[in-house]
Amino acid sequence: MNMAPKVRPLWQRMPICAALAGLRGYQALRLPRRVLPRDLKSIVRNWDPRMFNQLIRSGLTSAYIDQPCEFRQPAVVESKADVAPEHRLTQEQLTSFYERGFVGPLDVFSPEQMRDFKQDLLAIEKTKSQTYGFETPRDRHFEMPRLWYYMKSPAVTDRIAQLLGPDLLCWRSQIFYKGPGSPAIQWHQASTFMVEDYQDPALFPADRNDLFQITAWIAVDDSTHENGALKFAAGTHNRIRTIHFGGKEGFYNAAFELDFREEDQEIVEIPCRAGQMILFTERCIHGSAANKTDKHRIAFNLRTVPTNVAVYPGKKYYRSVYNGGKYHLDKWGVAVLRGEDRHQLSRTIPAEMLERGADTIRRAA
Repeated sequence: MNMAPKVRPLWQRMPICAALAGLRGYQALRLPRRVLPRDLKSIVRNWDPRMFNQLIRSGLTSAYIDQPCEFRQPAVVESKADVAPEHRLTQEQLTSFYERGFVGPLDVFSPEQMRDFKQDLLAIEKTKSQTYGFETPRDRHFEMPRLWYYMKSPAVTDRIAQLLGPDLLCWRSQIFYKGPGSPAIQWHQASTFMVEDYQDPALFPADRNDLFQITAWIAVDDSTHENGALKFAAGTHNRIRTIHFGGKEGFYNAAFELDFREEDQEIVEIPCRAGQMILFTERCIHGSAANKTDKHRIAFNLRTVPTNVAVYPGKKYYRSVYNGGKYHLDKWGVAVLRGEDRHQLSRTIPAEMLERGADTIRRAA
């Protein structure tokens, strides 16, 4: 999907809608996909019927932001893993996560640890990724053993395990450098991260309505109202919303407006001191305000899935049309954060390689 979409003239939209209707019919009849060009094959394979219907019904002015799903609340709210007593989430925290879509702040590291670590993150800012070959804040844990060390800390992984289960994979990380005067990150949400190129999802859970991915966001600097702390629209993880093309708002370089009204939701801003963590499902609508200070604000995140969720299966690269282009996956892989991977559904980078850094991974690739 064009992530800088505009509402096209009717004479252009009509034949595109007709083509989409044809593809939807092709999908419904289960005709052979192998005869289709690669892009059309991906659409027929991965688009939910509701995605076709939304585009056609709106006349190409609105679409789902990601593969549609509705969050299924568990019948019983309880921890899914045994963890150290000091890392246990309370019953109130577990219930709040399922009802609101996030929990935090949680203490994981000391401000002194983060103050020292910040120098490593500043040193890598604006440098080429040794994994992807161009400048990107993604997946720097492949080349930064210290980042991987913090990501796999039991203070982080034990909290996630109580929500996803004892066996966990990291499939992605990101460093967030919010410079002085940086603009807001507008409201957004994701499910299987199909939004990145709108053809292929990144994640393949058995049931999209289950909880299958959690993001841990960790403050390296104090995160405040003034420098753009994370904020959430509580309870909006209940379903994936649609977007309107060419809206006033956007997400990075994307141009769209999410179909929800701030005034209709409980908006919760979560300031964090350095070393604190927020856990959330990406399905909960979230964003951050502009940095109105003259200092930067640094944080990092890791995205985790249970080992029964496949990530980029069989793919050589993925595309993020709004943020960086084409990411080749020859040096990428999931990594076991906690427990054991008995399913082996995705390309894996052994943890011992991450502990030694990028040179080891590059030689193996």
